[in-house]
Amino acid sequence: MTRETRLLRVLLVMFLIGLVLGSGLLYIVSLDFAALYPELAHLRLPIHVAVVVGFVPVVVAVNVVFHLLGVVDLGEAFSLPTVLLLRRLKMLFGITAAYLVLGLVGVSVANSVAMGRTYPSILLGWLAAEVVALFLFTLAALLERLFAAALELRQDNELTV
Repeated sequence: MTRETRLLRVLLVMFLIGLVLGSGLLYIVSLDFAALYPELAHLRLPIHVAVVVGFVPVVVAVNVVFHLLGVVDLGEAFSLPTVLLLRRLKMLFGITAAYLVLGLVGVSVANSVAMGRTYPSILLGWLAAEVVALFLFTLAALLERLFAAALELRQDNELTV
């Protein structure tokens, strides 16, 4: 394992720890909001479960990045496994973006029914998360195409020698 990938692996582990801590903090904050808004208390658990389920593709994407770093450690960055891992990463970011759209609709409807309005801060935060997910999807698609083209050039170059 090279030094650069070791640092990236530490950062990924720190990200996962932050995700777990954030999920726990979300649950604690939801208890406070349930006490503050008793008319919305029945929505606390379904929303928390929906958010935690939304973390599943993110955790799987981190696992894919760990495998991608393993391929880079082997010196096979421009290979078919790299392209396949980037394709899987692109799919996971797409699933996350679609799940965020579905969650935005669900939370907006739940807020409108329970409170009679949708809060702009919830909408703004959710749209920011959607923009990030779409950016990551686009970035993964671009990297997949670049690595696929590099793999094709590498294979053509090996055939000409």
